Amino acid sequence: MPSPSFLGGKVQAKKGASGSELISAEDVDKFYMGKASPKIVEGSNASMGVATLVGGTKVVPNTKVTANSRIFLMTQTPGGTPGWLQVSARTANTSFTILSSSGTDTSVVAYMIIEPDA
Repeated sequence: MPSPSFLGGKVQAKKGASGSELISAEDVDKFYMGKASPKIVEGSNASMGVATLVGGTKVVPNTKVTANSRIFLMTQTPGGTPGWLQVSARTANTSFTILSSSGTDTSVVAYMIIEPDA
């Protein structure tokens, strides 16, 4: 399906795996523009959370992670000597590992797991 586009005052947007729907420009303005970001639940096995590095690394147990997951990392509270962050390993349905370029990094790191649309 092509990217969403306005057609006669309506936007065609993907809905679900195989469908689409038309949404009016007025509805987009009314329901989506200027609104707060959606709330995402955090916690055990959630798509978003925080982890504290110990010696520049942390294994994060999370059953949501897959081989195709996109895992985004951002330092929330710097600690020790902060370094560059990366996901250095992952085990589908089990965990992923955050690794800092600094072995003395003790930062609090936020993560968000997103699954690409096949």
